[in-house]
Amino acid sequence: MSDDKNDSKARKGDAAAPPVKGVSVVALILTAVVAAGAAGGASLYVSKRASHAAPAAHAAAAAPARPAPPGFTLALDPFVVMTIDAQHSFHAMRATIALEFGPAAREEDVRPYVARIRDATLSLLRSVTYEAASDPAQTDRLRAQLAARYQDTGVQGIARVLITDLVVQ
Repeated sequence: MSDDKNDSKARKGDAAAPPVKGVSVVALILTAVVAAGAAGGASLYVSKRASHAAPAAHAAAAAPARPAPPGFTLALDPFVVMTIDAQHSFHAMRATIALEFGPAAREEDVRPYVARIRDATLSLLRSVTYEAASDPAQTDRLRAQLAARYQDTGVQGIARVLITDLVVQ
């Protein structure tokens, strides 16, 4: 009977006996290390995503809005005129102008005005002095003068005057 008691205690003890302490401590430490690594990796991933997203969002907010794409562009044939300098010497000037229209403008509505546009351009370019044509700072002024002349022709919808070529000898 004593054997039966010991056997039943041993069976009960085996079932209720705690696992070997060395294995449980290693498993606990290993689980803690894996969990800490996962948490650290996740926080690093989130912080990198946030740091990459913040400059992109900031750059998008700081960047100016893109202008609307233009409508059609009317490239005029080159103009060759003579300019005069302060010493009354003549110089050849070659200019190529293009007109950029807004998206609502239609090419077939502008075509009838091409002769008027060329006339306005030619008359203005003939009045430009050699010094003004040679000075890059005067380019914006020339564009503004051309735009004003084009409005006087009756053409509608010009968004931008482009000087695509300007050579003065």
